[in-house]
Amino acid sequence: MEYTISETNKINDKEISDDVFQAVEYDIRERDNLIDDLIDWISEATTDKEMMKDDLKYLMSINEKYIISSLSTNEYLTEEEGQDILAEMYKN
Repeated sequence: MEYTISETNKINDKEISDDVFQAVEYDIRERDNLIDDLIDWISEATTDKEMMKDDLKYLMSINEKYIISSLSTNEYLTEEEGQDILAEMYKN
């Protein structure tokens, strides 16, 4: 089964609870919002600016509306790259 993100809290039109996001340690975010957040963080950061700039470049290089974002690291996945995580979210 292919999993499709339809909103920041929906996979294949099934609503996903915050508890599931916490359990799998990933969230679904709008790419444009992530880019805006990173720009703000880079302007305020005193450390890790280069890593954040790399993340910003990556996010700007892809053409996805939604991104799967790790809650504990700076990992970002496209819908295609994150099929295993989406499946886990969908099943819970």
